[in-house]
Formats: sequence, structure tokens, C-alpha cells
Amino acid sequence: MDIFESFCRTCGNECLESLCIYEESVSALDKMVPIAEMLETCLPDSLPPMVQSDDYPKQICRICVNKLTIAYEFSHQWMGAHREFNVALKFEQRRKRSLASKSQSNQVKPKDEQLHTEVTDTVPLKIEPEVAAISAVTAEVKSSSNSKLGFKCGICQKSFHTEKACRFHFKFSHKDL
Repeated sequence: MDIFESFCRTCGNECLESLCIYEESVSALDKMVPIAEMLETCLPDSLPPMVQSDDYPKQICRICVNKLTIAYEFSHQWMGAHREFNVALKFEQRRKRSLASKSQSNQVKPKDEQLHTEVTDTVPLKIEPEVAAISAVTAEVKSSSNSKLGFKCGICQKSFHTEKACRFHFKFSHKDL
């Protein structure tokens, strides 16, 4: 409808310099993103979906575009962090299950099989670019018949089955170092 021709759909104010929601794109997350896509991403599912043929205003003011861009980038940041935390939690759950099953299998072994000395070597741990602030972090490689945890964090001494797991732990647990 023409009665909303100069009004912003998001704040309801009349605006002189506006962008068309369905035709314009703005820069967000280092790429051009359509304004309609950003609105659909940021608006709650409880609202009716945006339809280009509805009677609501088709414009958005520059102030609201700036706010929308910030909300869109925040939403993507939140989702990225959430995905990484899910991976870390699943990894930790698997590690705990593995430790529990190994401790149960160790209880069945004869005592003289468990009495082996532990050998410790130090090897450099590859550091992901995000954690490049510490260049001299090391992991201890343990080899013994009663433990299959071959990598240890050089900071908190937590043990891991693989070097990749140790690096992943380091990235999330010691990211401030």
C-alpha cells in the first residue's frame, strides 16, 4: 500500500533516506547480505513470515540497517560459538565414556600387569593460529601398558588419547594465555 511509502518497517518512523528491504543488500560478515535475509534470520519465529506482497512498508531506514547488521553479526557469532561448544562437549563426553570403560577394564587385569613404570617424553605441541600467543607449549607423551592416554596438557596436566584432542582442549581451556 502507498500509505506506508516513506515509513521504516522496523522502527515505524518516517524516513527520507531508506533502503528497499527486498531489493538491497548490505555488508555483513565480510560479504553482501540481502536485508530481507538478515531480517528473517534475526526476527523471532513467533512473528508471521515476511512476504514481499504484504501491505507493510517495504523500506528500512539507515539507522535500523545498522542495528540489524549488528544483530545479524551477533547472531552468527553466537551460533558459531554454540557449534564449537557442542563439539567440545561431545568430545568431552566421549573422553569420559572412554575413561570409564578403560577403568572398568583395568579392574579386571591382574595386579602384576598393572605394575609397569611410566616413561615420559616431552614433545612440542602444534598450536593453532588462534592460540599463537604461546609458542613454547609442550605436551608430555606417556607410554605405559595401563594407560592409553598418550598426551598431557603442559599447563593443567589433563591427559588425552590423541594430540588433536590435547590441542582442542588447549584451544578452549587456555585461550586467554
